[in-house]
Amino acid sequence: MRHALDASNESLCAALAALTADDVKILAACQRAAAVWDGDVTRARGPRAALVLSDIGADRDTLIACVLSDPRLLGRTDPAALQVEFGIGVAEQVAQMQRLMQLGEQYRREQSADWVENLRRLLLSSISDVRVMLIQLVHRLERLRGLASEPDEAKRRQLAAETLDVYAPIAHRLGLGQIKWELEDLAFRHLEPAIYKRIASLIDERRAERETYLTQVRLDLAQALQAAGINAHVVGRPKHIYSIWGKMQRKKLSFDALFDVRALRVAVDSVADCYAALSVVHNRFSPIESEYDDYIARPKENGYQSLHTAVLAHQDKAVEVQIRTGAMHAQAELGVAAHWRYKEGVGSAVDSFATELNRLRQALAAGAPAEPVAAMVYVFTPEGDIFALPQGATVLDYAYRVHTLVGHRCKGAKINGQIVPLKTVLSQADRVEILTQTNPTPSREWASAQSGFLTSASSRAKVRNWFHRLDQSAVRESGAAQCDRLFRRLGLNRSDQARLLAALHVKSMDALFDAVGSSRIDAPTLLKAARAIAHPDAIAQAKAPVFLDETSSIGLSLDGMKAQPAGCCHPRPGDAVRAFITRGQGLRLHKADCSNLKHLAEQYPERVLAVDWTSGQTTWAQTLRLDVLVDDAARFWSDLGPVLVPFKARILESRSRLERNSGLTDVALHIELPGSTDIVPLMKRLQSLLSVESVQRRAG
Repeated sequence: MRHALDASNESLCAALAALTADDVKILAACQRAAAVWDGDVTRARGPRAALVLSDIGADRDTLIACVLSDPRLLGRTDPAALQVEFGIGVAEQVAQMQRLMQLGEQYRREQSADWVENLRRLLLSSISDVRVMLIQLVHRLERLRGLASEPDEAKRRQLAAETLDVYAPIAHRLGLGQIKWELEDLAFRHLEPAIYKRIASLIDERRAERETYLTQVRLDLAQALQAAGINAHVVGRPKHIYSIWGKMQRKKLSFDALFDVRALRVAVDSVADCYAALSVVHNRFSPIESEYDDYIARPKENGYQSLHTAVLAHQDKAVEVQIRTGAMHAQAELGVAAHWRYKEGVGSAVDSFATELNRLRQALAAGAPAEPVAAMVYVFTPEGDIFALPQGATVLDYAYRVHTLVGHRCKGAKINGQIVPLKTVLSQADRVEILTQTNPTPSREWASAQSGFLTSASSRAKVRNWFHRLDQSAVRESGAAQCDRLFRRLGLNRSDQARLLAALHVKSMDALFDAVGSSRIDAPTLLKAARAIAHPDAIAQAKAPVFLDETSSIGLSLDGMKAQPAGCCHPRPGDAVRAFITRGQGLRLHKADCSNLKHLAEQYPERVLAVDWTSGQTTWAQTLRLDVLVDDAARFWSDLGPVLVPFKARILESRSRLERNSGLTDVALHIELPGSTDIVPLMKRLQSLLSVESVQRRAG
């Protein structure tokens, strides 16, 4: 069909119509393409690309979809009208091709660092019908065939580089040899024009001599095969400039030292004949042992099968010989498309990208749209980045995949600009925007697999962890309040409290608060242990609490006591201060004229103390307890030091615990820093670390 590419409108349309009995729809599709090219269908890429598909036996729907995927028809075709006129199969293929063209243009404009990898994923994520991949490849082939007419050199080089990086590897993985070679040669011609011309001239300058030599070897080999009773067809093998250059680079060889510049291909009837023919070749000529490969016993991952050998033939010149059956040759040239004609198995993939292509290859063998295997769906952020999620993932799964806090703060979402429920299942190539609120407010219902909000076990674990931490905080606050009342009533100081921890076999005050709040240590047990430690006179005094007014002073020193400035009035050393006894957090220092302190004194007069600064004391420190959830503990510890230094903070104590459900590490930090330091910037700096999922302040 290649001769028809430069033919008239009538002959091109006739060539396309002759490919199928349903010529009316083929012609109707061509007329649509011709309409946007001022009636000249030969200039339309869609019909020309369809001719390439016809050579590999594409079905009627694929040919029509290829014609209707002409770039100038983008945005000018009504999907509903296409479905009525050509059927749902054609309409869906055209819609996928249009989506690919739109997103592909966006990636070329942005040119991010990983745009090539994103474009690879884009091709797979946007295609649910394997035939669309073939349409995309032949459209790219036609684009390169006419690339010489593109006036913008930068654009020519961009399209050529994109072809070598993305499209040629896909054609190779799909086994489309004849398309792969032409894509590579055309792209190489625009990327390295000088090298291309030099190799082409080397091929041409001795063409007559080489062809005469190969004719002698071919006839000699054909006679030897016939004498051995092997039905074989021996022909010369075409030369591909890009592959020649690649072999010269890899093996550091000159052009004359290449074996496959002189090459023959032997076609036989069966696998047994392949090995019999190999024996004849090696008996007739001297084999080069290092150049033998058996791709029949060990096929390439794209299904390619053949025997490769090199021999020293007449005049001791090296000749490469490839031996294969007709079915193997079809596989080598047409790849997955050969499955329309031959039903043979192919090799397996070795990475996630190859796995996806293998899925397409298997689907094509049945001539049907592909159903995703290995269950990956690719979606796009509003900025065009790609995320891979398991098939069946919801909008909320995507939010948690972006970041844990994005999931916790999620209040809604948009898919392709439309507001959707959080349970909405994502489809290939959806563009997803998450709507968030300021404060994290996840729902307990999200953690249930039956609710349908989250399909990811790790995301559900993050929700459960949120509420576990929330519940744990409430339990600890309750325990701290109970212990605080008891300590004040019995007059237990710090050393007494330390002895109480030892008596109850508890490691820390936080652990005691947790145990009391959760009732693991009940009130009678706690009271009995505390009374055994407290002094009798302190117990007696506790029965008659002392009420202090604003002018009273007990000359209380702050040395060794847990005292922190109140955030409302920010007292400094030397100020007239009063202390308020908090529940579980020690003393809070307020200025004597603080309005908040007056309200507290009206409600809890017994918990207000008049205190004096220690003589000579000019500075004081505050402590901060934080819970930090990290996904990379090693990176977190390496990044923590530079964050603490500007705040003059130091770590007093740290503990870490791996959460099995989520795989995250919970790090508990006890930090000391100057009393005048604002802790909010410090927490923000910690939250900005790449390894940190969340930062929360703990009581105590």
